[in-house]
Amino acid sequence: MNGFDSSNDIKLEFQDNDGLAASNIELRDPERRVSDTDNRRRGLLASRRGILPVLGLYLGLRFALLLCNVLAAKITGARNWLTPFTAWDGHWYTQVAESWYGSTALSSVHLTYAAGGFEPGWPALIKLGTMTGLSLAASAFVMSLLVGGVTVFAIWRLSMELLPERPEMATAAVLAFPGAAVVFGIAYSEVLSIGCVAATLLLLINRRWVLAGIAATIATATSSLAVVLPLVCLIQAVLAIKERREYRSLWAPAIAPVGFLGFVGYLGYLAKDPIYWWKLQGQAWGAKIEPGYIFHWFRSFSGTGWGAYWMAASGLVVLAYLIVSSLRSDFPMSVKLYCASVAVMVLINPALGPKPRFLFWLFPAVLLLPRDLKPRLFNSVLIVMAWLLPMLLIAYTTIGNTVAQP
Repeated sequence: MNGFDSSNDIKLEFQDNDGLAASNIELRDPERRVSDTDNRRRGLLASRRGILPVLGLYLGLRFALLLCNVLAAKITGARNWLTPFTAWDGHWYTQVAESWYGSTALSSVHLTYAAGGFEPGWPALIKLGTMTGLSLAASAFVMSLLVGGVTVFAIWRLSMELLPERPEMATAAVLAFPGAAVVFGIAYSEVLSIGCVAATLLLLINRRWVLAGIAATIATATSSLAVVLPLVCLIQAVLAIKERREYRSLWAPAIAPVGFLGFVGYLGYLAKDPIYWWKLQGQAWGAKIEPGYIFHWFRSFSGTGWGAYWMAASGLVVLAYLIVSSLRSDFPMSVKLYCASVAVMVLINPALGPKPRFLFWLFPAVLLLPRDLKPRLFNSVLIVMAWLLPMLLIAYTTIGNTVAQP
């Protein structure tokens, strides 16, 4: 025995006759072990307490947006405040929840708006809520409130991984981001799909491959924009195999696209046309791959075109910041790839565009605001975004067509 040090960790080293180390034995001081356990418990307790102000902010946001719905109902003369809440695509989601997809027979001339353009994940939850006796609109609101809380929790947990020094402020930045007005203020599917995206990224970081695939497939069954997740899962699986020969990671990309493929296959079966979904998206909503389309937004300079013009101009600036910020960050490859893929989708699909709702899909980059900006500037940006939230929701639910569709 050569001896031992006086630290809390006692190390015994044995040598053979030639002076070569034969084995090492580390004895952990029981007091140190207890101390480490206590530290982990305190860290867990602190993290649980950290979600309380986040959830409080979320409830405050929902209350403010509820007041906006009430005001919008007064302005438009709607029957009640649930009418603005189920406006725009919210109407389609409640319709799908009521009668599902029914007959999707193709029009002989031109496909128009139809229920087949809206994925089943969110309508299924609305239908579930009606089993308690709620109306479709009331169920949409209650489920949005509950699912939204889970989504905020998922974003907060992801922020703890990506920005552990300021997870609460990072999550607050996401909740104050103008796109939250549509996500939480109208019965849109993002209230579910964004939460599934956050869960997928978190599970990929923690190498929970099967669960990541399940979260991703729920997302792809809820919104077509989530189709970027299978690519993210695939690249992450390739890296895991290359670095650690972790072949179990292939479960994630194998499961991830099932939701989307199952839905389009189901519609194809009903319509007797395997590419019905793509035809519907292209002919009714103009969804297609068109690189450079974004510059068409700047061709109109009068009338209703001004709304689209300024939406594109400001949206492009915000999009540029978000994508550059995410790529320059120390985020894992999966998160960077996700943000870049969403940005590409937004820029090449005329049905999307840099609107607040779609910019919200880059929420991991929004988490970087408290790190990128000095405290005083960050607080100012947070206040400005918070003021824009109600203004945006009221505009969309009253004079939306003169601004641009949400």
